[in-house]
Amino acid sequence: MDNSAKDDPAAKGKGPHLSARMLKTRLAITRQARTLTAEHGYNGFTVEQLCEHVGISRRTFFNYFPTKLDAVFGHDTDEIPEGAVERFMAARPEGLTGISPTLLADLVELALEQLTHDEQAIVSTHGFFSVIHREPELLQRMMQVGPEKEAEFLQLMATREGVEPDDPQLVVLVHILHLAVMKSVDRYVKGSGERSITEEFLEYMEKARNILAQPLTRPNP
Repeated sequence: MDNSAKDDPAAKGKGPHLSARMLKTRLAITRQARTLTAEHGYNGFTVEQLCEHVGISRRTFFNYFPTKLDAVFGHDTDEIPEGAVERFMAARPEGLTGISPTLLADLVELALEQLTHDEQAIVSTHGFFSVIHREPELLQRMMQVGPEKEAEFLQLMATREGVEPDDPQLVVLVHILHLAVMKSVDRYVKGSGERSITEEFLEYMEKARNILAQPLTRPNP
């Protein structure tokens, strides 16, 4: 069977201009792939079974993703609400040099846009990440893409702030945000939605800000 994307309109979904129908299909593939991974393990289902759950043909699947592993990890842009990055970049106050006083608030707003964009996606992603450490193929890919995503985000912030990507302030912020997102999602899912994801995330960020506001050295006796 020819699994090439050249004869299928869905192949255009790989480009920058994705129709609403194609985006919905691509999201459904990744979401279902992550759900099946969480339930059965990465090697516990086939592409054919994934296609059956999504309601697409094998040919259509390969027009969106070259491998099952790619489908599980999905496209980075699918996790970001339209226009969110542009709003973050434009939010920096004008006429400043160096780190802006609104950077933390703008990063929190960006994170909340992502966290509240699609609740179902959050749940499926949580289940997926909970089994990565048991799946060598997933762990290997995560060890590759994790640093790449971090570097891309650091570069994004550095471009906005006019500093170098290895600026310690940016590096610390990235790691705090990442931990707060992971922990808040975990608590949200385990709490069955008793508290909103926004409440969970803001609590972690507030506690991080409070502890980091403490003096770095003890006062002289």
